[in-house]
Parts: sequence; structure tokens; C-alpha cells
Amino acid sequence: MSLRTRLLISVFATLLLSLIAGGAFTYWHAVAKIETEMQAAIAVGSRIARNAVDDWEEATDPARRLALLVADFEGDRHLRATLISPDGKEIHASKVAIADDPAPAWLVSLLAAPPKKVAVDLPEVFDKFGTVELQTDPRNEVAEVWSDVWLTLTVMTIFCGLVLAFIYWTLASTMRPLHSLTNAFARVGDGDYRERLNEQGPLELVRLSQSFNQMVERLATSEAHNKRLQQQLTSVQDEERADLARDLHDEIGPLLFAADVDAVAIEQLAKAGDYEEIPHRVGIIRDAIGRMQRHVRDILGRLRSAMLLDVGLAHAIDNLLAFWRAHRPKLVFRVEVPEESFGEVIDGTIYRVVQESISNAVRHGTPTTIDISVKANPDNSIDIKVADDGCGLKSGGVRGFGIVGMRERVATLGGSLEVTNRRDGKGVVVSAHLPARGPHAAASTFETHEAMLQ
Repeated sequence: MSLRTRLLISVFATLLLSLIAGGAFTYWHAVAKIETEMQAAIAVGSRIARNAVDDWEEATDPARRLALLVADFEGDRHLRATLISPDGKEIHASKVAIADDPAPAWLVSLLAAPPKKVAVDLPEVFDKFGTVELQTDPRNEVAEVWSDVWLTLTVMTIFCGLVLAFIYWTLASTMRPLHSLTNAFARVGDGDYRERLNEQGPLELVRLSQSFNQMVERLATSEAHNKRLQQQLTSVQDEERADLARDLHDEIGPLLFAADVDAVAIEQLAKAGDYEEIPHRVGIIRDAIGRMQRHVRDILGRLRSAMLLDVGLAHAIDNLLAFWRAHRPKLVFRVEVPEESFGEVIDGTIYRVVQESISNAVRHGTPTTIDISVKANPDNSIDIKVADDGCGLKSGGVRGFGIVGMRERVATLGGSLEVTNRRDGKGVVVSAHLPARGPHAAASTFETHEAMLQ
């Protein structure tokens, strides 16, 4: 059942109950009014009858006087007078006036009490000629009440009809924006974020439309942001694959080639019978294989940083620095990282910031010293700083998907990241700030992003 139907039924039921309550009140009021009118009619009629014969001493024809008394009530609206002989027979009777619009018989029986009869107290001189009896007739009074009730019911019916029509029109015009809102939600659910509602109508609907439009704008912004992140993630993955391919080509490729050359040389030495040179060649191959194993472990460490974090953030960064010391022996690292863990999500973000900052510094800045600092503040927020003494940022500013990836990771936890030149112009400073432990909601986002990177 729709809301409009429910409201109409509720209003109709309220009006119907009001009519029933009004009908009950009208009924009791009508019954009391008719009863009062009949009692008053009997009292007035009795007084009129007595006054009509108060000059009985001058009456020369008492029988005729009684007949005239009965005739005086001819056409009365509420009373019927009857002249009854001493032996109980009806001699004369007046007729009650007939209403122009008589009430139905069922209404008369419903509202009126049984007719009241009263014998008029006349002087004794009239006793031998008969008695006058007055009887109430409520039909004219009921007809009057019926006319009033009919008019009231007509007015109430018209009023209720107008109220229902007005409410129906009001609901129709008010519910129309809700239908538009329902359709708009359906289109938004299908992924169309261009939908906007007209902010007009009652104040509540205006606020609802404003909230809907703001929600759609946020969804559209989030959708665009997610698409941009997806594109950036794809680019970062491509860049990491290119780095891995370059490392495999530059490091593993030559070793494999050298091992192959030595293996061919061993084969030739064996054919020539020069066995003394073979152990030397075998040693060279084993050395190449050992170097390849170390390079493979380094690559696996870069690919599986989550496993490194199992031993703690400080140890993971130590392993990362060991990799770079092996490749850049002259590069000096000064590290200030607490032994405590900040949680898997935050540790992972810190590690990625440090890893990307060092990688960028080595590739683009040719530094001699890199300072790494991770500091927990009294308010439980965390500051990360990686500074090098390389050549600094070029005039083109901060570019590259690695920096964008760092910024997005930090933003996921509600933090901020800044990449600037050092004040002396010699080197780059990467500064990140993470709020107190970060929102829990960010954990799933980070884990998903981490899984996609791996």
C-alpha cells in the first residue's frame, strides 16, 4: 500500500469517526430536545385549556364550550385534543398539523418517546358533558430535527469531500518529487551519477533533494577518484614490472650469460682433456649462481614486503637498507625508527613511503646520505620524514606515479604527504603525517590496494 493511499485512508477514517461521533451527539441532543418540547407542549396546552374555561359561570352551553375548546387545538404542531364522553367514547378530536417535509417513520420511532397523555383538570360543571384529553404528537418536532440533521449532514458531507479532495491534491503534488527521487535512486543504482533533483517544494523535500544532490556529487567524485586510482595503480604496476624486468636484465642476465659461457668452456675443456681448469670454471659458475640467488632474494623481498613486516617495521626497514647498501655501498643511511609496531596497515604505509622515497632518491638524486625518521607524537599521530642530499627536484616539480602512489596511500589513512626541496636546495625532503592510528575503515582499502600491487 502506497503512502498516499495510507494517508487518504487515515484521513477518511478520521472524518468517518468524526461523523459517527457527531451523529451520536446529534442523536442524544435531538432526543433531549424532542422530550423537552413535548413536555413544554403538554404544560402550555393544559394551561391554555384551563384558561379557555375559566369563565365557566357564564357558560350557557357547556357542551358547546368543550367542543370549541377542542377546536382551539386544531392544527397544533405538537398536541392533539380529544373530547371524551362520560362513558369513554370519543366525541370530538383535533388534527395535528402536517409537516411540509415529514420525517421517515423509522426516524420518528428512533427519536421520539411514546406519546404523553394528560386529562385537563376542568371545573365540575363540565364533568357530565365529558373530559378533554391532550396527547403529544412528536412528528412535527422530529421533522424539524430531521431537516436540521439533513442540512448538517449535507454540509458535513460537502466539507469532508472538499477536505479529501484537497488532501488528495496536496498529497499528489507533494508525492510527485518522491516518485522522482525513487526513479533517481534507481538510475544512481545503475551507475548514472548525472541525475540531479530540482530543489523546490516544501522545505523538507528541498532539504531531501539537496542531500540527494550532494550524495550524488560525492559518489560521482568518488567514482572518478576510483577510476583515477585504478589508472594510477595500473601505471604503478607497469612501472614496477619494468623495474623488475630491468633488474633481471641488468643483474641476472649477465650472470646467466657468464654461467653459460663457463659451462660451454667446461664442456670444451672436458673434450680436450684439460681437467685441471675445470674446477676453476665450476667455482666461477657457483659464484655466479650465488650472486643470482642473492638478487632473486632481493627481488622477492621487494615483491613480498608484507612478509618482511612480519618481523616488525624496524627490521623490515633494516632489510630494505641492506638491499640498497649491497647495491650502493657508498650510500650512508641514518635511521631513527621505533621498535614498536603501529599496526599492520600503518606499518605497511610507512614502509612503502620509505621504500619509494629511497628508490626515488637513488634513481634521480645521486645522494650520499639519506636520513630516515619515523616519530610517534604524544597525540598518537605519526610523522615520517625521508631526506636526502642529492640534486633536488627539477623545475618541473613533483611528478611520477611513485609519488602519486605514496600520496594516495597516506590519504587513505586520512593523512597528508609533502615532497619539497631542502632549504639549502641540496636534496629532497619527503614528509608524511598520519593521524592517530588512522580510521579502521581504511584498513580494507589498503589491504585491497596492497593485494593488487602484489
